[in-house]
Amino acid sequence: MGYDTTELNKNSRRDSLRPVPNQNRIFGMTTYITLWISSMVVIQLFMIGQSFLPPVGNLNIIQAALVTIISAFIIGIFFVVNSKPGMVHGIPFIVQARLPFGYHGARIVSLIRVIPAIFWYGIGSWIGASAINYVTQTIWGYSNIWLYFILFQVLQTIIGYFGIKSIKWFDSLLSVVVLGFLGYIVYQLISVGNINMATSWNTAPDWGMPFFAAITASVGILITAAINNGDLSRYLKNDAKHNWVGHIVGIVPMFIIMLAIGVLSAAATGIWDPVQALVSVIPNPAVAVAMMIFIVVAQFTSNLTINIEPPALVLMEIFNLKWGHSVIIVGILSIVTFPWLLITSSSFSTFIAFYSAFLGPLLGILISDYYFVRRQKVNIDAMYENTVKYSWLGLGSLFIGGIIGVIFLPISWMVSLPISTFLYWAGCTYIPTFKNRVSEEQNRVKLG
Repeated sequence: MGYDTTELNKNSRRDSLRPVPNQNRIFGMTTYITLWISSMVVIQLFMIGQSFLPPVGNLNIIQAALVTIISAFIIGIFFVVNSKPGMVHGIPFIVQARLPFGYHGARIVSLIRVIPAIFWYGIGSWIGASAINYVTQTIWGYSNIWLYFILFQVLQTIIGYFGIKSIKWFDSLLSVVVLGFLGYIVYQLISVGNINMATSWNTAPDWGMPFFAAITASVGILITAAINNGDLSRYLKNDAKHNWVGHIVGIVPMFIIMLAIGVLSAAATGIWDPVQALVSVIPNPAVAVAMMIFIVVAQFTSNLTINIEPPALVLMEIFNLKWGHSVIIVGILSIVTFPWLLITSSSFSTFIAFYSAFLGPLLGILISDYYFVRRQKVNIDAMYENTVKYSWLGLGSLFIGGIIGVIFLPISWMVSLPISTFLYWAGCTYIPTFKNRVSEEQNRVKLG
């Protein structure tokens, strides 16, 4: 067997986006599950969970539990459904997007996924640096958040630089550490924290907008990763069981745990800041050091999978850069987003809310194209041809859905996703130009 050009390593370029043959897939079910266990320690999920209960939120404890379970089920389905094209055909997200959006159109819509990733990469690193700084300042009186932040960026860049195997083994091996610390955090919150559920038990249930907005926010945190997960699932052994079990076991329980810890933290400490909430239940300096290690590991693992790999892959595809160089550029870009300012800016939260309105339509169109329009029969060769530069049906459906999502911002993707899914399907079914194009591609599939 010759050199595997589809393996993502430091020297990979655009040709590594070709379909990954099944014999070259590096993830079995076990390593894929452990990869996601590590990657799911997403600090934003923790913060969302904290916001459910009073005084920040309007939900009671029963509603918070329902939101957690419903959101976990939805995100699990999204991952399973949209990861299948990558696993079956070995293609990444930006190639999958070429059929509904066109060769160059896919590059445009990929920005909807990768720009937030760059922002959250910087913010995740800043949160991790803040955690280390808080602990070292409290225990040893030493404070240097800028040093910690730069070290965060450098170390994450080094791990990501060497490619998919480096990410695989780092995240998979540290899953045990992640699980151990999550269990310990729950224990500390219950035993040390002042658990007071009375307020949340007695809060009058509101099953209107606050309830659905909480689901929208919870799912919205990870809908970005569901959109481009073909980037990872293309390296998963092609087996339907791997897709279902890998995502349901690797993602759903951890999703529930992270939201639940956020809820528990709010009830136990009354502190909204995630770092201070965790540190407040630390009993001694030794545990503080261990907690610091956990926070570092958690930010590394989630950033590598969710925030570094997607934008680096898109840079590599658009500019034909080496993977290693793309990772370095993404690290630099995440610094110049000024995360130390963004994390406290109300305008940034508004920007993300508006931006996220387009994520649902993007996911809906990808699902509509693969399952309803092409019925899971795709022409792989057509995905690598620059015949259709822009598909105005896909781009138009995305734009319309996104605008509607902005109008209904608190429940953006709940409204925009089904609308864009339907618009794209209807256009491919009833508009002659697009209907004929799909028919021609389907004929090529049958003949090929």
